[in-house]
Amino acid sequence: MIRIITDSLCDFTMDYAKENNFDIMPLTVRFGETDYKCGVDLTNEAFYDLLENSEDAPSTAAVNPYEYLDAGDEIVAIIFSKNMSATFQSAKIAADNIESPSLHLIDCENGAMGQALLIHAAVTMRDQGASASEIAEKITALLPRTATYFIVDNMDYLQRGGRISKSADPVGNQMKIHPVLRLLPDGVKPVDKVKGRKSCNAWLVNKLTDVKPDPAYTVVIGHSNAPERAEALKGQLQEDGVKNDILITCIGPVVGTHIGPNCLGIGYVEA
Repeated sequence: MIRIITDSLCDFTMDYAKENNFDIMPLTVRFGETDYKCGVDLTNEAFYDLLENSEDAPSTAAVNPYEYLDAGDEIVAIIFSKNMSATFQSAKIAADNIESPSLHLIDCENGAMGQALLIHAAVTMRDQGASASEIAEKITALLPRTATYFIVDNMDYLQRGGRISKSADPVGNQMKIHPVLRLLPDGVKPVDKVKGRKSCNAWLVNKLTDVKPDPAYTVVIGHSNAPERAEALKGQLQEDGVKNDILITCIGPVVGTHIGPNCLGIGYVEA
């Protein structure tokens, strides 16, 4: 039996993971003195309620992977980018201690929607009979073609995380400017900006019609507690000729802490 393992930054729910027979290692998010295991003690939707209403700013902690990695299993572990979380490094230490040739540890150089589509691809390959090494080789080959974009609704959260200056924050919000961010192997980078919420959807639709997604792979729409906006974007993509299967996920605490609520994003494999 081949086990597919990931972490909660992929934004799939624990129920979805159970239904599709893969494991999620939950990171921890803390508000004040209270710790929550992402997806176990705290849903992604409940996180945004705390983010907007708690007096305490959240912090996150990497997962201990030792209970998930076993030398007796054939494992493909697809973990959030090592440059943005300590989770991969923790998994690497555990893998080095196990020293199993049956354990394939992959830095997905991505997160959120991009990580989710890679997990989906790995699970599909496993269910079609691929070996662990075949799955690992294919997922690794997909990394340079996997793209993840976010469009931020409110710049306050970027300012709190030091991504933009304090002076740019109120000006951007007043002018209804929405930064477009791309998640790259070395971190999150601004690539564009749009004005108004309608332009956010249009930017994402144009991205997928200008740079076609590979039809063999699922497109993932991520939202930070904005399911209606995500469903509307899905409809727009389908109307504009995107034929891929489309999954919708709710962006979790680690990314959500920095981008805040009401954001949209996409993850896809470039054709």
